[in-house]
Amino acid sequence: MLMQDRESTWLASWAGIVLLLVVAMGLRGGYLANAPRGVQFDHVDAQGYHWLAVNLLERGAYSLNTEPPFRPDNVRAPLYPLFLASWYGIVGPAPDLMSFVHALLDVLTVAVLYRLGSLVVGRRVGVVAAWLYTLNPSSWRFTNELLTEIIFGLLLSLSVWMFARYILHGRNRDAWRCGLFFGLAILCKPNVQFMPLVLVAIMIHSFYVGRRQGWQGVLIVAGAIFVLLMPWVIRNRVVFGDWFYTRTFDDNLAHVSAVATLAEARGERVAPWSARWEEIYAEIIVSTALRYNWAMLDDQQVTARQRDRRLQELKSVSVEILRTYPVEFLVSHTRAWLWSFVPQEHRFWYTRLTGDGWTSIPAEGDALGRAVRAFGEGDPLGAVNIMVDERLLALPPLALILWLGWGIGYTVVAVLFTRGALRLRPRILALFIVATILYVTFVPGPISQIRFRLPVTPLILLLVTVGALGSLPKKVRHLHQ
Repeated sequence: MLMQDRESTWLASWAGIVLLLVVAMGLRGGYLANAPRGVQFDHVDAQGYHWLAVNLLERGAYSLNTEPPFRPDNVRAPLYPLFLASWYGIVGPAPDLMSFVHALLDVLTVAVLYRLGSLVVGRRVGVVAAWLYTLNPSSWRFTNELLTEIIFGLLLSLSVWMFARYILHGRNRDAWRCGLFFGLAILCKPNVQFMPLVLVAIMIHSFYVGRRQGWQGVLIVAGAIFVLLMPWVIRNRVVFGDWFYTRTFDDNLAHVSAVATLAEARGERVAPWSARWEEIYAEIIVSTALRYNWAMLDDQQVTARQRDRRLQELKSVSVEILRTYPVEFLVSHTRAWLWSFVPQEHRFWYTRLTGDGWTSIPAEGDALGRAVRAFGEGDPLGAVNIMVDERLLALPPLALILWLGWGIGYTVVAVLFTRGALRLRPRILALFIVATILYVTFVPGPISQIRFRLPVTPLILLLVTVGALGSLPKKVRHLHQ
């Protein structure tokens, strides 16, 4: 009888997981089946990844150029273009098919989140967290984008899962897997190239619990990451004559951070990639060209190494701007990061559901932003009037429902996230998950948006679930201390 009970429990458990994965694929597949065709190329980054893959297949060149000369690129990380090229080589450049591949990868993320939650707390937390991510509409949306976020989110979730396994069990095979997935994540998205600080966390935890062989885990993780990154570093040395992994941060420093800092110093609110944004960037380029006596060459005449050297000179000028205006840099970066947590998805879904654009945004900013400024200027009544007149009274019923729904949802998530971060054990794992979330979302700064938060959404929902379901059972809590 006991054996039958265990077998029925096991079967019920697997049936629930299969149902979860089927629903996850059904929701994503249903969204893709009804999504407009060709939107995968709407984002300029998506176009870049597409051409990197096409040029790799057709010309053997890792180049963003759509026409000669096909100069090698040193800004984009290689994993996602290689991933696209592998599929393009089989089925041709078919972005609609890639969207369904993204959906399959995102379903794997659901499964990984279930395993992670079950490991660190218990099956109930794993199931609830996985269901929350299954029902997360933002992930449905980004399966239809030719961007890194879906595959990067899977790799990051796998990395944290393996890190948790190593922390809890101390097995070297988990350290190997942790290093493997972190290395692949870095090859996919450069903004996590400093995440191998996981090594420090392993050392601290090993010392705390008295695990004498903790140094082996550090060497294993470091070795795996090193082996994965070195071929690309060597490629860059051969092509550009310098040892580096990527110039992404150099490019963003000039085209994002320096521009936002100058705009803040001048008292301007400038939207990223707007005409005014590009004007300020052009000023930085001109200043750099004058300082370093750039030769007057057509873009086609600039070699790959000359282009790289000019980027380094542009970075040098940009660093000077940040040092001249350190407060403005910190303010512009942090404010944009914090503002990225204000719900924006309701705008996308309102347009998607109705075919109509979201209500027009005033030139000086949206209603919430102006209400916040009015409140900060000592006019709370004016702030309330803005929100009532331009949101509660002005929005169509569906728009109001979506706006309120996302606003209330984000508030609940923030409370439960904080509670979950404080309750999760072991503490080193909770600290590492929170640090990963903050790091990944903070790095983009002035260009922060939902896209850059999506890869850590599974980790966010894990902590939200822990916060919602309460503290650990006594037995589990004792084991995790």
